[in-house]
Order: sequence, then C-alpha cells, then structure tokens
Amino acid sequence: MVLIDAAKGCATEPPNLGVYPADFVVCSFYKIFGYPTGLGALIVKNEAASLLNKTYFSGGTVAASIADIDFAKQRKNIEQVLEDGTISFLSIASLRHGFKIIDMLTTSAIARHTASLATYVRKKMLEMKHNNKKNVCIIYGQQASKVADLKMSPTITFNLKREDGTWFGYREVEKLASLSGIHLRTGCFCNPGACAKYLGLSHSDLVSNFEAGHVCWDDNDVIKGKPTGAVRISFGYISTYQDAEEFLKFLESSFLSKPIASNNGYTLNMNMLNLVDNRSQQVVPDVRLKSIIIYPVKSCQGFSVQSWPLTTGGLKYDREWLLQGSGGEILTQKRVPELGSIRTLINLELGKLFVESPKRKDKLQISLLENLTHLTAEVDVYGQRYEVESYDDKVNTWFSEAIGRHCTFVRCSNSKKRSCTFAGKNGRLCRDTRSKLSFVNEGQLLLISEQSVSDLNSRLSSSNGNGKQQMLVDAMRFRPNIVISGSMPYDEDNWKELCIGEACFTSMGGCNRCQMINLHQSSGQVIKSKEPLATLASYRREKGKIMFGVLFNYEDGLDGEEETVAERWLQVGQEVHSSTW
Repeated sequence: MVLIDAAKGCATEPPNLGVYPADFVVCSFYKIFGYPTGLGALIVKNEAASLLNKTYFSGGTVAASIADIDFAKQRKNIEQVLEDGTISFLSIASLRHGFKIIDMLTTSAIARHTASLATYVRKKMLEMKHNNKKNVCIIYGQQASKVADLKMSPTITFNLKREDGTWFGYREVEKLASLSGIHLRTGCFCNPGACAKYLGLSHSDLVSNFEAGHVCWDDNDVIKGKPTGAVRISFGYISTYQDAEEFLKFLESSFLSKPIASNNGYTLNMNMLNLVDNRSQQVVPDVRLKSIIIYPVKSCQGFSVQSWPLTTGGLKYDREWLLQGSGGEILTQKRVPELGSIRTLINLELGKLFVESPKRKDKLQISLLENLTHLTAEVDVYGQRYEVESYDDKVNTWFSEAIGRHCTFVRCSNSKKRSCTFAGKNGRLCRDTRSKLSFVNEGQLLLISEQSVSDLNSRLSSSNGNGKQQMLVDAMRFRPNIVISGSMPYDEDNWKELCIGEACFTSMGGCNRCQMINLHQSSGQVIKSKEPLATLASYRREKGKIMFGVLFNYEDGLDGEEETVAERWLQVGQEVHSSTW
C-alpha cells in the first residue's frame, strides 16, 4: 500500500490522485497557508479505511462503552473513529479563509511564483564565491545544471563553507538569521535518511555521533569536521523578491569572506592573535580594576563592592546558590526572565545573604554560616556534578512566589575538581582545567574591559545612524565579575595570565555570547532586542562563536590544602598586570 507525504507539496503542486492512486495522503494546512500551526489532514481511500483499526479509544470515538467490562463499540465513520477528543474548531474555521486565498491565486500561479523565487536564490547562492574563488553555498538535492527548471521545489536545503573549506554549523546560521529577522529551519528536518545520504554520513558516523552525545535538536552541528544537519529555506505564496534579496544580503554580509581589516583595527581574528610573541609579565600602563560584582544566586542580579575576598573557587560566595525547577532542571534567565528582577546583597560582617523581589514585600535573609542538614543527592549543572544543600519550605515558597513558578533553592556544598585531558589550540589551556567551581558555566569569573564596551557602543551608534534611537550598553549588560579600565579595546583577548594585587588568574579564553545579552530590565519589564549581539556578530565571530569578554580562573593554592591558602582580596583601583600568549 502507498502513503504519500504531501505536507509541503500540497502548497504548490498537490499530487493528482487520478494519476497516482495512493491509499493514504497526509497534508499540512500550516504549510499551505502559513496558519494554523499543527493542523493537517489524513486523506484515506475508502477501500483502505477498514485497515485502520485502533486498539484504544478516547473521547468522541465510541458509540457505547461499559466501564466494568471490556465492552466498547466504535462509531461507524472512519473520521469519527480517528478524531480523538475535542477537535480544534477555531483553527478549522480559519481554513475557509486560507482556501479562499488559494482559490483566488490558483495553485499553478503559486507554483510558478515560488519556483521562480527559489530558482533566482539558488542561482545567486551558487555564484557566491570567497576571495579564493571557493563556493560559499553547498546546495543539496537537484543538480546545479537544472537550476533554470521552474518546476524545481520552492525549498532550498544547503550548508555553508568557510574560505578554508571548513563548515559553518547550522546552529550558527540559525542564530545569525534570527538576529536579522529571518526565519528558517535547521537540522535533519525529521528526515534522517535524506540527511545521511546528502551529508555523506555512514552508519558508523551516525552511531559515533550519537555516542559522542549528539541527539536531534541539540547544538552539535559539526562533529569531526562533518556537518550533522543542514539549513533549509522555503518560499510560499506570501514570499516576495524583497524577502529573497534580504536573505541573499544576509548570506553575503555574514558568511562571505572579506579582507581582515576594520576602521580601528579591533576586528576579532584569533589566528592573528595567536601569533603574538610570548612576553614576560609586565605592568600594562594605567590599567586598573574598575569594578567588582558578585552574583550570589545564579541568574539573579549581582551587587558591586569596593573589595572582596577570594577562595579557591574564585570570588567568595559568587554563584554559590541556584534555583531548580519542579523537574530538577536548572533555572536561568533564558528559561525564567523574572530571575533578573531579584536583587541580592551579602553582608560579610553580619554573615547574611539578603534577597529582594518586586513581587514580595518581605526581604529574605539567609545565614551564610548556618549548617544545613537537608543534604540532597548530587545534581548536574552543565555536565559538572555538585553536592548541594537545600532549604526549608519557607525559603522555597518565597522564591516560588518571586518568579511565579514552583522551585527549590539550593547551595553548593562541594564540587569535583575538573581535570584537563588535552591541550587547547596553540598551547592554550582547555576549558576543562583544574579548579574548584561554584555554579558557573565555564570559568570562575568573567572580565570585561570598559574600552571594549566603548568600542562596541561606537559601532552601535554608527549602525543606528538612520534616525532610529541609539541603543548603548554598559559593562553590566554582560554580567561581569571584574571590569577593568585603561587598556586598549580587546587587549584582554591576548592575556594569558592576569595579576591584580597579589592574586593571579589564568585565562580560559573568550566568552561565547548568546541572546541573553539582548535582554535588559526596564521598570520591572524585560525588554528584548537584537542588539548588541547582532553588532557583535558582525566583527567578533570565530568558528561559530560570538566572543566578548574573557573568562579567568583563580589558580592560587590548588596544589595544597584549601585551609592553608592565604585569603587574598581584590580591591577597586588596584593595578592590573598581564602576560600575553
């Protein structure tokens, strides 16, 4: 028997069942009209309907049933048997408007329009070349020689290559496209057979990728030099040539190689940076520690101090607490933006953590020295195992009401020290280095340079010279632990080691930024925009990562017992000493 998956095909070239007498056809109204999402149809040949026997039933599909014994009689019509529960009447009612548009435009006209758009874009994509004349776009499916055929599909599946022949990952493409207001699909598109065929992935490749941790929907877009998925764009009746031009402009500006140069020389180029000769430690003139910020609770607001002690885990009490959801998941501002409105403060003399929320009238006070007895099992935070202590219901209720969802407040009591099993590129330390960590993602603390922020703001100003209101950012947008002042923009990219006072730190490399830096709080509301990540992506992108700021680990005392380590303090105004790679 034959089933035709016409989910997309029905939008431009529905199958002629007189010519192709299939037994079943599935289609998607979303792919025909663009609305409503999640509504489709199963078309069943009458002779095949008797084969669709269900072994269960639910609301609306039976004529009669008896609760105490195994007795149920299905309704007579096949659509009554298969439509479980209450159907989406409002969505179905909207279909008449969609069909009205299709009938008015006609399917043949839509097919010609979308095919011409796709043909034009394919042609332009194949013409795109890097400086070394190598192709930027690798298009899958139809051969390039048939690109003029107007019967080609209105979808284009492709991957992008760098000038050196390596691949841009599909997640990188998706991230940058979203910043440009372009919506596309990435991955294997629920079609693992075609994915493996066109990407040249053998069975052993697929098994190896899975064993390496790759699953559908994750961010592992390139493994061992091969892409694990692709990018797909689709044109519909509502698409325009302006849409096509915007997409092509996006490819050219984001992925086409250009001479490495910028007006002020601050464009990121990691390969050039790695060629800087090693130098002995020296004082960088006039570079000083400008600010110290502590974030006791992960993803909540931090507070600034003039001086603060260090431990083997970094800044004392930094990211020592976090919130877990009802399913044990780690709550961050990505998942719960309300965390950004919770204010924190630690008073070392009183030995207390103070927490405030606009949704709670009372201020929460938590002792730093109290020994908790609610020891829980180990928890996993981004691949790192921690032993945690939990709090009573009063504390959990306070946070649950503050963020509007049930959660548990926990404190890090112990973390296993990570060990480095390989060296990074050009001798740099790998991220998994030896250090005690609190609930941080990678490095113990993040450094931001005021001069680098100033350079970013100058770019934001120039990009908004079209009459729109200028959007400037400050260092706090990036949630730094230490802010320095006096260096040249992006000098920190080259720092191998850093000494502030008697405290020394080792660079873990640049910090990969995400859309979190586009969120900011204003009058208790979370405001979203595409900046500053979009501007950073234009000049601070390296191998799929958008870098801004540098992560450091405090290495003092790692070879001895923690109790014997002399407590050192950071003080605002201290000179900054550095050595470069």
